[in-house]
Amino acid sequence: MDDKTLLDLFGSLSREIGDIKDGIQRIEARLTRHGGIINGGARQIARLVTWSEEVDEMLAERDGRIAELERRLSRLENGKRES
Repeated sequence: MDDKTLLDLFGSLSREIGDIKDGIQRIEARLTRHGGIINGGARQIARLVTWSEEVDEMLAERDGRIAELERRLSRLENGKRES
């Protein structure tokens, strides 16, 4: 194998490696963007879970107050006094 052929093969291999490197960099950039989107979604879901738990507690408390008021009103309407 002469020097020219060897240099041509080396140049071709260098270009192939460069093309692969560029492809890997594009994939890495895309995965980074996807990771950011997924991470942002996870944060939003965590906030939604926290909010829903707070709303559930608020509704349970409200329902308890309404039930107590209904009980007291029923006693008053039936002529009984609260002690």
